[in-house]
Amino acid sequence: MEKENLNQQHQKQRTNMEQHLLLGDSKERLKELKDNSVDLLATDPPYAIGFMGKEWDKVLPDTEIWKECYRVLKPGSFIAVMSSPRSDVLYRMIKDLEDAGFDMSFSPLLWTYHTGFPKASDTSKMIDKRLGAEREVVGKNPNHRTLQETNSMVGEPHSADGSITIPSTDLAKKYDGSKLGFQPKPAIEHIIIGMKPHGQKSYIDNVLNFEALPDNIKMTYPFLQVPKPAKKEKDLGMTGEEKISQKLKMPYKVQQDGTITEGIPTLRKNFHPTTKPVKLMSYIITLFTREGDWVLDPFLGSGTTGLGAKLLNRNFIGVEREPEYMEIIEERLSVSRDELIKFFKK
Repeated sequence: MEKENLNQQHQKQRTNMEQHLLLGDSKERLKELKDNSVDLLATDPPYAIGFMGKEWDKVLPDTEIWKECYRVLKPGSFIAVMSSPRSDVLYRMIKDLEDAGFDMSFSPLLWTYHTGFPKASDTSKMIDKRLGAEREVVGKNPNHRTLQETNSMVGEPHSADGSITIPSTDLAKKYDGSKLGFQPKPAIEHIIIGMKPHGQKSYIDNVLNFEALPDNIKMTYPFLQVPKPAKKEKDLGMTGEEKISQKLKMPYKVQQDGTITEGIPTLRKNFHPTTKPVKLMSYIITLFTREGDWVLDPFLGSGTTGLGAKLLNRNFIGVEREPEYMEIIEERLSVSRDELIKFFKK
């Protein structure tokens, strides 16, 4: 009889998951949460690389935010913090988390998505441009199909319109084939793993959650191979009018010297530029929590962590500073759990 009552309570808990969305600066809004009340911090914070010219991505999170996260997390709880693979970003992000009190003696996970474009510039083209010399067009790239596909091959001997050119000046000929800088084609992002020290408590329950991951993910662990979300996934639940997706409109044009200029505007309902896939955040939540646990995201963005929590029957608290993104979050999180299950079973 007692076992039956426990099962009924568990079923009731599953159907009464809570989600709380807080608009404002996490440094202030997190103060509203109780000490030792959250089971997992899962978030994709700003990387301080000025992505797409966005103001909110020009500095790393205030360390005081991480200290507040430390306060509200239960002892033994894990943190999973997304980060650019750039060494300077990783170093500073990990140092800030450590300064906030987290145990950072864990290996990271790697999200692999295999898309993006390298940023190394063609030295020869930059020299000809500086000297005002026009390069001779000797052909067209046979694989050129679209502007966006061409842009994925920056540094190759062709221009944004698919033209193949040869050096014009003697100095440019000397450096033909040379590339400036080293920023290879993006293929991964780091997921920094840390923990609020647990004292005498064990975190074996979190480790056991690994068994719930799909076999293909367990076999490639610690690599989470998930493609970036398609437009259909990003716009799931969105009912508002489409808006220009980014300040830097897509598809964009990459000039011979590596600079980027605006191209054709693209309209999107979910116009947040760094939306993460629901499946990725779901894997993270599965690894470190159980049903009924509380998940926190202090940099909610477009709400993906909240969708993952809803899909997996976790309680959720999300904070977002930008009002325009909160509108996106509210629409996306209006989707029912049944709709999410149906969508991701396709």
